[in-house]
Amino acid sequence: MTGLTETASRNLAGELARHRKTREDLAKAWGCAPKTVDTRLRGQTPLTTDEIEKAAHLLGLEASTLTMVLIQPIDAASQFKA
Repeated sequence: MTGLTETASRNLAGELARHRKTREDLAKAWGCAPKTVDTRLRGQTPLTTDEIEKAAHLLGLEASTLTMVLIQPIDAASQFKA
């Protein structure tokens, strides 16, 4: 697991919470089992560009905006205005 994968996963979990979306909502958007979402959100598997695009749509964000949020260091993510 790389630092970037872990950061992106944690930030995506935070964005889900901030937008009041569940892991089940994300699994539905991705067309996968909740177990797959859990694997991604634990940082065990890197997010794909397709997953980022679908997550952005679920959250009502542009994919580029979500990507910028995902790559921000954990302590800096709250400073980024989406």
